[in-house]
Amino acid sequence: MSDLPLLTWALVLAALVLGILAGHFGWGKRWPGSLSKLHPDYLTGLDYLVTEQPDRALDMFLKLMDTNADTIETHFALGSLYRRRGEVERAIRIHQNLLARGELASEHREQALLALAQDYLRAGVLDRAEGLFQQVSEVPRLRASALDALRGVYERQHDWQQALGAYRQLARIKAAPARSVAAHYLCELASLALERGEIDHTLLLLQEAQEESTPFPRAALLRAQIAEREAQPDLAVRLLREALVDSPTLLQQELPHLLNLVGPAQRDSILAELVTQAESRDFGELKRLVFAAIAAGLGSAAPLRASIEKVFSQDPALQALWQDAPAQPERIAQEIGALLMQAEKYRCNECGFSGRSFYWHCPACHSWDSFEAYAIVKLR
Repeated sequence: MSDLPLLTWALVLAALVLGILAGHFGWGKRWPGSLSKLHPDYLTGLDYLVTEQPDRALDMFLKLMDTNADTIETHFALGSLYRRRGEVERAIRIHQNLLARGELASEHREQALLALAQDYLRAGVLDRAEGLFQQVSEVPRLRASALDALRGVYERQHDWQQALGAYRQLARIKAAPARSVAAHYLCELASLALERGEIDHTLLLLQEAQEESTPFPRAALLRAQIAEREAQPDLAVRLLREALVDSPTLLQQELPHLLNLVGPAQRDSILAELVTQAESRDFGELKRLVFAAIAAGLGSAAPLRASIEKVFSQDPALQALWQDAPAQPERIAQEIGALLMQAEKYRCNECGFSGRSFYWHCPACHSWDSFEAYAIVKLR
């Protein structure tokens, strides 16, 4: 019926009833000596509430509510509650009914427009949401909320130029999110330019991204792609190394790419450098490197043997596996590698969305930089 506890529903509906009665009788007025003059549907709604039929109760109370200064906030609370429950059509109906009333105060009309835009956004009707958010963004007191929501609409539409424009407007009123978000927009635009072969424009966008947020590994990875295209493997390797130093979470995604660039002759030296770097940080970083290497089929690489034994023998989740075959680290690495091949590789640490592909922007909750190597977390 609902993801809200029944007690919460009871409290919400009790507040709703009080709002209706307050609007019916007027605040500060004496209550009639008898409630017998109440509309019969009030009692029907209360009966639905007592018999745990909150949907019917809400419909009944909504039908009976008058829109006035005493009940307007109840309308907004009810619409927000419907939207949270996923019953967007009902939320839309509430806010459309409010807007249809000619006597609605201007501040309430603006609030209803914002609420209706949020309803359309929740329903996935992006064009209508966009138009309403643009309209509300002209209202000073609602400007920040409307622009931030509008930025989200453009993200979902993959209109990165418009998203960047909304971000810039938010920055001017000191309401923008982290600057790394703008850097991601610029990298999205750079990726599109790179696909079109516009190298100079791509480099300009990447420079802007790094000015927004430094260090910014995504920009380094895109710059490495350009270096590869222009037959500059040494530069590509250096840029990839910089990206992995700044963001070790990219190891599982980029380690195979890096090793392909350096070739077999330099593979062991690169792995040894990565081991030294990971050990200088903490055990978690070493474990991340070990699993990235195993996932890439490098469980037998000489520079990793000691690290694999250390991780397997000291990690609480892997100790039992190690104790069963302490002299066979390569076999254990192969078994875990086979497991990783079948597993969903990445997970959003904000909403839990998981999959085999890496995303800078979570397709479920729309967070940036929230994906991490899922199998590593799962085996901890």
